[in-house]
This record gives sequence, structure tokens and C-alpha cells, in this order.
Amino acid sequence: MIMSTGLEWSLLDKPANWKKIFENDHPVDCEIGFGNAEFLINKAKSHLERNFFGIDYSSEFFTKAEKVIKRANSTNVKVVCLEAKAAFMILIPQKSLSHIYINFPDPWPKKKHRKNRLLDREFFTLAASRVAKEGKVIIVTDDPFYCDFILEEIGVTHLWKSLFQKGWTNEISDYYPTKYEKKWKAQGKDIFYMIFQKKKDPDKEFKMKEYNIKDVVFSTHFPSRISNIAGEIIKEGNSIARILQIKRTAEEIKILVLLKDDTLIRKRILPISESKNNQWKLQIPENLFPSFSFKIFIDKLKTLDE
Repeated sequence: MIMSTGLEWSLLDKPANWKKIFENDHPVDCEIGFGNAEFLINKAKSHLERNFFGIDYSSEFFTKAEKVIKRANSTNVKVVCLEAKAAFMILIPQKSLSHIYINFPDPWPKKKHRKNRLLDREFFTLAASRVAKEGKVIIVTDDPFYCDFILEEIGVTHLWKSLFQKGWTNEISDYYPTKYEKKWKAQGKDIFYMIFQKKKDPDKEFKMKEYNIKDVVFSTHFPSRISNIAGEIIKEGNSIARILQIKRTAEEIKILVLLKDDTLIRKRILPISESKNNQWKLQIPENLFPSFSFKIFIDKLKTLDE
């Protein structure tokens, strides 16, 4: 079966099966933050012997990219809409990527926002677990302070070596210029190109656990008790389940819940329908990744039936 260009990540194997996705055994490169997909398409057309996997958390960019990639007939490109760290933990198989491209990542310049930066020591350690032997991370930025931050963060991992003496260069040949690069160069800004090659594997393992959660059947008393947890926040470790809204009709209860596991954040509407013998049933959606936040949410619902 030929997979579409834009993939629903929750329906993929975890970790992803590259051969099933691309229908070949070619090496896989990844771009984080593909935007308008211009860079991905150029790479794909220039390297038909490679596969390209794009990750972006913007649903708008995902929808647009899917269309332009199809128009370009770039069959060796697939994209998902997901936060990068979550994508690497859930989808990317260990030691499976040849190159990771990150063009003009958000520097989050304000001090109070720096916790939002993707490119910190934890991410570079995670990336080292997903890149093959001597694989590379290529980063391009126009922000000198972010450049220094990246060099410091990747340096403390001792897992990567820079291919440039200073850690960066202002000129690099045959690198396709994105719209941001063209814009900043037109304004006279310096561009900082960084290439790091993997030296060794990290000791730490990274994986977001997938729980085996089956459909849940509740008693006849459940509907009268569900309002007791409206607005409740359930927290355990780094996982949070927040019940945002509960709507009830005669035959169905709909719960809007926010699920958060590290950087994986989702809102889902979960219907609980009346079934036989006046019981109520929550059927687990096929496209819902059952993370720990979902587990603690289900555990909370079950307490209403005790």
C-alpha cells in the first residue's frame, strides 16, 4: 500500500518502519521545521537515492506542505505534524537517520522563553541516539547568540564533533537557501552554518511508553458522577490530564481533555456512549496514542465507578 505524503503519526508503527513508509531501503534524512517544504523538495529532487522525513508542529504548514510536495511529485518525501522532541521519542527508530537538517530554528531570545528552545543538551543527546554512526546534524541560524548557545549545549554532551574549527562558518557551498536565508542575507545579516558529526552513542535511552489500554465499560451510575471531575487536573510526574469540558446528552457523554506528556500536547474529544444493559462504553480511538497522561485520565474515570 502506497502511503500518502502527509502521514497521521498516531497511526504509524512506533517506532516508524521506514521501509513500509517509503517502500525502499534508501537512507533517511530528516528536516525539523519544514515550513513551506521548499528545502525538503529541493533536497528530494537532488537526491533521489535518499528518503526525506519532515517534522513540523504547525498544522497549517503541514497541510500546505502536503499539497506542494504532491504537486512536485516528490515521492521520496513524507511529513508529519508533531513536535520534534516528541516525534524523535515516539517515531524515529534508533540509529536510523543519516542527516538531520534544522534551518533557522526559533531562538526564543527572551530569557523567560529560553525553556522553549528545542536545541538544548537533552535534545542533542536524544538526536545522537537516533542518528546512525557518523551521521550529521546541520543547523543554520542568523542569530549569533543562539549559535553560541547551540555550541555550548552540544559541547557538553561530548557526543558530537564540529566540522568547523570555530564551530561554524559563514559560507557553505551547495546549500539550498530557504526563504529566511534569502531574506536575512538581503538585509546584510551574517548566516551561521553548523555541521556536527556523531562521535558515539549516548548512554541514556529515550522512549515515550505506549500503554495497552482497552475499551472501558462503566456502570449505570457513571453519568450521575461524571460532573464531579469537571475542570479537574490530574498530574503525575511530567504528565498532565486536564478535563476541559463535559457535555451530556441522553445517549452520549463527550469529554474534552487536554493530554500532556513532556512536549507531546493534545486536545481530544472522547465520546462515552450508552451500550447494552444501561452500561456506558468508552471506545478507545484508533488514532489516539495511549501515553501516560491518557492512562491517568482513564484511571481517574474508573474511580467514578468504584
